[in-house]
Amino acid sequence: MVSAPDPEAEQVAADDRLVLLDRLRQAERLAVSSRVASVIGHLIGTPLNVIAGRAALIRANPSDESTIENARRIEEQVDRLAQRIRRLIEYLTAPDQAMEPRSAAKVLEEALSLYRPIAKRRGVTLEAPPPPLPDDMVDGTSALIVLTSLLSLAVRAASPGESVQLGLSALENGVAFELGVPGMDPPRERIDKLEPPEQDWRGSADQLQVLHVCHAIAGRSGGRLEIQARQPSGALIRLSCKPA
Repeated sequence: MVSAPDPEAEQVAADDRLVLLDRLRQAERLAVSSRVASVIGHLIGTPLNVIAGRAALIRANPSDESTIENARRIEEQVDRLAQRIRRLIEYLTAPDQAMEPRSAAKVLEEALSLYRPIAKRRGVTLEAPPPPLPDDMVDGTSALIVLTSLLSLAVRAASPGESVQLGLSALENGVAFELGVPGMDPPRERIDKLEPPEQDWRGSADQLQVLHVCHAIAGRSGGRLEIQARQPSGALIRLSCKPA
């Protein structure tokens, strides 16, 4: 006799898969970041060492007969380095994806359906904005990627028992998603530039990487990502999306 399926057990299994998928998403991003850093280090390491060595020889013997040859080698290595970096940029630059128009309310609904179970496992509540919600059309793919990335970040930043408050409002030209994230300090660095964080910043490099990537994705579809301090504590993240 075949026993009837247990809906509760099936739901738990489905939630487990979502939590696992979120962990894999984070691990994949970190692996890619590490690999790119390794490639860049290998790419520029040797040319820079040659340049530094030749420059030291010129400084030590400014009137030496080998100065011209050392300068030529420096120029050669600079040109080689520029070519290799240009090829790496071309290789890593992904083509733009086709726009998939979707209502902003639908994007929010899909993002919440994916991350509510993950938040629940961490003891964090996701508070959705009350209806009615704007149904303006946005680029669904980029908006959903950014919003789910921010939810993943918010759920990890908040402590058990805290709530992440979401908002969705209409703009003169598009819509804005907002996340009020407790336990998260806005970075001091500009999120539109991929620069290493200062050592005394209280956040983590992982958070800054996510914000950098989200800012870039939003910008490619004409949107904007902003983050500021939230009173009395935490951060307010605002994703503005242009109409599709």
